[in-house]
Amino acid sequence: MARPPKELTPEKSVEDLLGAKIRRLRLAKGWEPAELAAKVFVSPGRITSIETANDPPGRQLTEKLDQVLDAKGALLELWPLIRAEAFKDYAKLFLRDQAGAQSIHEFSLGVPGLLQTAEYAKALMSMDYTDRLEELEDSVIRRMERQEVFDRESPPWLWVVLTESALYQVHGSREVMAKQLDQLLAMGERPTVNIQVLPADQPAVPGSISLITSKDGNRSAYAEGFNTGTYYQEPTDVDRFQRIYDRIQAGALDIEASAQVMRDARRKHQQ
Repeated sequence: MARPPKELTPEKSVEDLLGAKIRRLRLAKGWEPAELAAKVFVSPGRITSIETANDPPGRQLTEKLDQVLDAKGALLELWPLIRAEAFKDYAKLFLRDQAGAQSIHEFSLGVPGLLQTAEYAKALMSMDYTDRLEELEDSVIRRMERQEVFDRESPPWLWVVLTESALYQVHGSREVMAKQLDQLLAMGERPTVNIQVLPADQPAVPGSISLITSKDGNRSAYAEGFNTGTYYQEPTDVDRFQRIYDRIQAGALDIEASAQVMRDARRKHQQ
């Protein structure tokens, strides 16, 4: 006999409201999460995450749910509000999914967070935390904690493309940069970490891109500029950023040549 459904807490956000509506409509049809999941082509865990407001759906999935559950537009009406609310906390879902990823592919104009030293991270973030030093220290600690994923028994596959200019820009001091380059070279020796350098004469985009593949095969993309970011989970959006990433990577140096460029940059910072 199926276990009685868990009662949800009172709605506190648009995500809570949408999740509760979906759950009520599902139960009205007498479906288990797995049955609804099969009808909209997602995993049962994804349905549970939506209903508990832990992972709200994108527009395409909301449209499918609205249609399958005969919601007559009631779910779609909430989606613009969810998008606006999610934008305020754009990195939360990305960081959660990154921590549990099977593979991560990144393009970055600077050294990405998963490869930063504490000193580099502090120098980088101090531009935004000039009058909030306590918050700065907490943010650096949290960033370093994210790197613990590489100490897991099965660490994620990480493939990074970063611009050549990132190796020469001085954040903090030349000593900080030398240590950061040591970190990149050391991480590049790991069997699950690959780092490529994009030469200065190759085309790029004005921001960073992260592509995540979860252990259940779901794919997502995160694009970030200065003080803004958006997390994409719809397949068409993810495919678009995958194509952009592939074009950038095609212009990058191979692994060995990239390591040599990093060693050359390190010597520059020692002069």
